[in-house]
Amino acid sequence: MKILVICGPTATGKTTLAASLAKKLNGELISADSRQVYRGRDLETNKERPASPAGGPDVPIWLYDVVEPGEEFSVSHWVKLARSAISDIQKRGKLPIVVGGTGLYIKALLRPFETINIPPDKELREKKLSVKELQKMIPRGDMNWSDWNNPRRLIRRIETSKHKGLRGDSLKALIIGLTAPLPVLYKRIDEGLERRLRSGMRVTGVNERAIARRQLVWFKKQKNIHWFDISQKGFEDDILRLIHEQD
Repeated sequence: MKILVICGPTATGKTTLAASLAKKLNGELISADSRQVYRGRDLETNKERPASPAGGPDVPIWLYDVVEPGEEFSVSHWVKLARSAISDIQKRGKLPIVVGGTGLYIKALLRPFETINIPPDKELREKKLSVKELQKMIPRGDMNWSDWNNPRRLIRRIETSKHKGLRGDSLKALIIGLTAPLPVLYKRIDEGLERRLRSGMRVTGVNERAIARRQLVWFKKQKNIHWFDISQKGFEDDILRLIHEQD
């Protein structure tokens, strides 16, 4: 095992678990969260600053606060930063622990796809073309109805059709997925939102429950994830046992 990944929907305690494992396994964390890369959104995104479970120095976490709001930042940018962090951590003899709920980030990190390094076409994006205008620029091919009527997906398909990307090397990882029955998950989401509201967060209209459902659907489709139910007693010991079995 070269990398440990802790993934799953929001409010499952991924960062807390990852910090605990980092202390036991001499690891450092790498955030895989598309919202937490932005500066100044700590309360809104529930950006945790993990402390060592046994006291002492805080557990290092990479890729928090690396982008200014409004700055262009893609999956490709994140993968480059994450791979650089992994290399740095491994050179110092420590275990990289990737933790987060942005499934596309994790998938692209472990098994890079050919289009990941194809840059955006700024000129095309600045034109603000309508869906119908974009559709005339490319054959529909295998695009489903939703993607065919999504301007962002259409633009990306046009961009990638002009180039051939390069697939990067895959990374070996043990992937741990945290889950819970929906009533348990909803209760944890509501409690977390209430804590952030008491801390002064403005209501943003983000539907955390809907985000959690989408994350569950995404991750359940992915292979090689070892799932653990956080509502079950002893799940952390079971995870640690699995990790030791993989060494």
